[in-house]
Amino acid sequence: MFKSIKLKLFAWFLIIFSVILTGLGLFLYFELKSFVMSQLDLQLSASLQTIADVMLIEETHGQLQMELWELANVKGGEYSKKLSGHYYQISSSSGEILSQSPSLSLAEAKLPIFKDSAAPRFAAITGPNNNELRVIYQSMNFSLGTLTLAMAESMDKSFELLENFRDIIIFTLPVVFIVAGLGGLLIASRTLTPLKTFSSKIGQITEENLSDRVDERNLDTELQPLAISFNKMLGRIEEAFARQRQFLSDASHELRTPTSIIKSYCDVTLSRDRAAKDYRDALTKVGDSVNRMCDLINRILVISRHDTKTMQIRPVRVNLTLIIKDVIKLLETTAANKETTINFTDKSVIVSCDREAITEVLTNLTENAIKYNKQGGTIDIAIGEDGDWAITTIKDTGIGIPSEEIPKIFDRFYRIDTSRGQTTGSGLGLSIVKAIVDAHNGKIEVESAVGKGSTFRVYLPK
Repeated sequence: MFKSIKLKLFAWFLIIFSVILTGLGLFLYFELKSFVMSQLDLQLSASLQTIADVMLIEETHGQLQMELWELANVKGGEYSKKLSGHYYQISSSSGEILSQSPSLSLAEAKLPIFKDSAAPRFAAITGPNNNELRVIYQSMNFSLGTLTLAMAESMDKSFELLENFRDIIIFTLPVVFIVAGLGGLLIASRTLTPLKTFSSKIGQITEENLSDRVDERNLDTELQPLAISFNKMLGRIEEAFARQRQFLSDASHELRTPTSIIKSYCDVTLSRDRAAKDYRDALTKVGDSVNRMCDLINRILVISRHDTKTMQIRPVRVNLTLIIKDVIKLLETTAANKETTINFTDKSVIVSCDREAITEVLTNLTENAIKYNKQGGTIDIAIGEDGDWAITTIKDTGIGIPSEEIPKIFDRFYRIDTSRGQTTGSGLGLSIVKAIVDAHNGKIEVESAVGKGSTFRVYLPK
């Protein structure tokens, strides 16, 4: 279930929203509680200060005792009602209650006797009728001695206000949570709609319509990089399919010729009895065709191993000069038949490579230099070094390669049109060359000009 992006977004939205909403509710509740208590304390402070000011004034007139009596017998207001929740009390330093509000005396109740305190002090106490009270007390010096004034207010209304606010939060939070959840689910669904559309477009692309592309212009900004990457991937897949189709077509074409020859010779030879010489000639032709097929199949296998990363390289320390000399010796007859001169600049360079594989690379390149050379042309082979690279250069004076064809010459079965009528071959030689060089973590460079010749450079890490 949680593999769904929509559900993940919805779940994260609910979690974050619930945390924020709960935190906000608690913050407001405690802020309100702090505000209510501060207002209650301000009210108590003002009331205490009022009584203290009156007592100080009456003391200057010698009427402090009378004032205490009047405070104990006040007739109007909340302080005159029995257990109204509004109380005051004046006590001496010995703990004797000198005066108290009728709201206390009528119920024969009293506030706790507080210790002397020069500064105003606040406390929460349980008062008459088990009501919670907020009280302020302060000690002051009068002619009667040190008197402690205490003012108390019931916190019932404050608690009622806080409880009402808490009930509102408890009631509204689930409602807001449900509404926000539904809204979040709707937003998540609408947000992911373009992704569904994008997925639907991708699903419509198959092998038959690989040339189609996703139009990234009308997509959301977040989906545009994905569409661009997908279109690039489609381009690579389309190119790979095209190469595969071309590979199968070229392979079929190359294999069809020798198989046709074999079939023709078999059919003709077996059509009637023939002399032993005719059978030998026919078998010779069949053998040549089979050898050509085997060579082609082996070349295809080499490239297949490179594609599947199963090409085995067995590196040994070897002098490139020895490999070049073996190649020249192998091809000297072929070069002589075309009156081609091979010049070799001898230099000792040691590399770690698969000797047989690199011999095939250099043989293939040298054989091509002979095959595509002019009658009586030359081939210059040189070995050099550049940093960590060993460089083998093979330069010919042949027909050359058009510049637009150079990027394609390493493609499988690719042969330049101008050369098809002049030479024979499978078109896999340079593909194998590049596969072997790549397997050695090397590289190959080509320079060519039509009518002037070509230069191939093989770089191998030393």
